[in-house]
Amino acid sequence: MADTIQTVTASTRTDAPAFLGSRWNGWAVFALAVLCIGCFVLVQTAGFIIIFLHQHPEILRQRIIPAHLQSELRDPNFITNLLTAKNLWLLSVTSEVALAVATLFLARMAFGASTRSLGVGVAAKPAQLRTGALMGAILFVGSALLVSIQTHFFGPHPQPQALALTKHHGAFDFLLDLMSVCIVAPLAEEIFFRGFVFAGLAQRMAPMYAIGISAVIFGLAHWERWSFLPIFLIGVGLAWLYYRMQTLWPNILAHATVNTISLVIAYVAPQFVKS
Repeated sequence: MADTIQTVTASTRTDAPAFLGSRWNGWAVFALAVLCIGCFVLVQTAGFIIIFLHQHPEILRQRIIPAHLQSELRDPNFITNLLTAKNLWLLSVTSEVALAVATLFLARMAFGASTRSLGVGVAAKPAQLRTGALMGAILFVGSALLVSIQTHFFGPHPQPQALALTKHHGAFDFLLDLMSVCIVAPLAEEIFFRGFVFAGLAQRMAPMYAIGISAVIFGLAHWERWSFLPIFLIGVGLAWLYYRMQTLWPNILAHATVNTISLVIAYVAPQFVKS
């Protein structure tokens, strides 16, 4: 397979994912990746501030943080309490869309990369989509086993976002969460982490190294040490899937499958998320 990729790369295919086409400048890939993550963090941070100030307008009026609010800020559950279904939807739509748009725009400006170069413009066959759904289920089981092992040795450390989902109730909340967690996030993150980051790495190193390094970046980007290993495992599986399928749509479906199973469990059996 590696020999095939090298041969195809030499012929500079423009109708395929970037790791099969022309070589991007490595430093430019790094710089643009940092810019994209910075855009995501900036938009999400601004969103948190806006939501917080909207819920506590007294801060703007008094220009001080009241004592009761200082106590609330010290609460370990502060973030999860803030992430209502509506707030999570707003944060996800704005920050994830910013990540996707920044990736598509900057890759286009710097490398002339089309949507095909980033994998999302390559149509998937039904068999590839079935493989994506199956891979998603397998990755969910594998990551759940890792979480169980970690919990056995170190106790439960659920992700703040997962805890927030357990506090959402009703069909409307579920619809908002489905849109943010299972549609917007998989689409944006696959474009960036696999379509751009993995592709940039795979152009200049053996596929297994590119898969491993992109998975490390994927795990670190989720900012929670106890979720690093499960997310790293998911990142490995998704990068391998993109490498094999050469289209992002099976990846997006696999990512959405992992998130959808997690979302359903958070709603119907929240005790499994908390324990």
